[in-house]
Amino acid sequence: MLSLFRFIMIHLNPNSSSPQPIYLTLSEMRKDFAEFTDYLVLFQSMASKEDYYLIGYVNTDNARYTTLQVYTNEDNPTSGRVRLTESGLYTYKVWGQNSSTNLDPTDTEVVGLLEQGTLNVAGATGYTIPDITIPDNVIYYQ
Repeated sequence: MLSLFRFIMIHLNPNSSSPQPIYLTLSEMRKDFAEFTDYLVLFQSMASKEDYYLIGYVNTDNARYTTLQVYTNEDNPTSGRVRLTESGLYTYKVWGQNSSTNLDPTDTEVVGLLEQGTLNVAGATGYTIPDITIPDNVIYYQ
């Protein structure tokens, strides 16, 4: 089984009741597996090694990309919701499966690993745009 590792990092805000999109390229691996209907997603904390499973709520799924909506404030994994309150680095894995309730990647409903990569959970923005003011009372000579 071939798996694809992504170097693009996904960013999620912790404990957010707003839907947060994550963009994935899951259709690249679809051709290597049997047909499936749902996505099983695992977020694993790199610090605590704690696992967070959910069934991906699909917003867009086409040949170019897949968008899953994730809520991080509630523990209801079969509806795309997971409680992530700790900031930090996580890994993610996405499997294709034929069940809307299975949360076990070793179950027979799972057809294969589609994508894996890194995930950043942080409440603060990683950068700020500086506010630069240019004085208008300066005379420049040539």
